[in-house]
Amino acid sequence: MSLKFRLIGLLSCLALAILGHRHFYFHQPTAQPSQFKSLHAGDLIFRQGKGLWSPYFAGLNSVTGFSHVGVLIQDGNDWYVLHADADDLSQLGGVQKTPLQQFQSEALTVSVKANHMPELQKQAFVRQLQLMHGQQLKFDDNFELHDGGNKVYCTEYVWLAAQRAGLDDLGEVVKVMGRDVIMVDSIYQSRWLN
Repeated sequence: MSLKFRLIGLLSCLALAILGHRHFYFHQPTAQPSQFKSLHAGDLIFRQGKGLWSPYFAGLNSVTGFSHVGVLIQDGNDWYVLHADADDLSQLGGVQKTPLQQFQSEALTVSVKANHMPELQKQAFVRQLQLMHGQQLKFDDNFELHDGGNKVYCTEYVWLAAQRAGLDDLGEVVKVMGRDVIMVDSIYQSRWLN
């Protein structure tokens, strides 16, 4: 790699460190407390995260600007988000059960979309998510969609649970840099959500 490209890369990292990654986001923080008044198990929650990689993924999802997706579940009186996530630097992580308030605090913007799958399929969808959580699936830092679900990234986790519940149209497979992937935009625009 040429010295010019190394210098540009170093200066970019330095600017990110000095200015803070929040200056590189597309959307400004918004609070939407009304979205949290009528939650249902199986609803999907989208966020534009505050993490190092969030601006990159938000940019890939140019329709919504969201970088991450999870699914709401209720445990007793408390709400949680099932999602696949990883540490920004190590890329270590996996399927997680995060309190809703924590999930929201790690976001600049959040949107909840009601899940209108047929009830039996919605229940099967949530069961599949819980099963994969119980299996402690690792995060798929290679974004490999065709690995049998041994590792998952956020949209793959949600999409795969829907596939296993008998729904093959919660998001569509697209090519990004020669790889088949499921984009946040694709799931957000699903006919099953509003």
